Amino acid sequence: MTRVQLTVEPQPAEEDEAFLRAGIVAFNVSCIHERASHFCIFARDRGRLIGGASLWQHSDALYIDVLWFEENYRRQGLGSRLLATIDEQAVSEQIKQVFVDTFSFQALEFYQKNNFEIIACVPRYLLGYDRFFLKKALVF
Repeated sequence: MTRVQLTVEPQPAEEDEAFLRAGIVAFNVSCIHERASHFCIFARDRGRLIGGASLWQHSDALYIDVLWFEENYRRQGLGSRLLATIDEQAVSEQIKQVFVDTFSFQALEFYQKNNFEIIACVPRYLLGYDRFFLKKALVF
């Protein structure tokens, strides 16, 4: 019988973490028979990166992993423009739903203003803040 040793590693090697990710991706692919694709949408001001979004795409859903802008570019409509671009990308791929999650101290009202609906909430998820999971249904 082998002895398995468990170690806590605060700064894991990139290749070790990649091994874990590859393992779960392979398992997921074996179950759902497709691999998610990853893409980003970047916002630049005179060539300088100022924000954007990182997304994962499946055949029937899009997940917004990160959406962020530098502080001085917020509240100018750029986030809504970015979400409209995400919607256009989803519709062009015939994807009917977009998902995102956010904390109560982040952008809940922003997503609701842009037609996302809360589908779940985990109260006091992190340091007393709630975590919200949202969905937007797209019609085409």
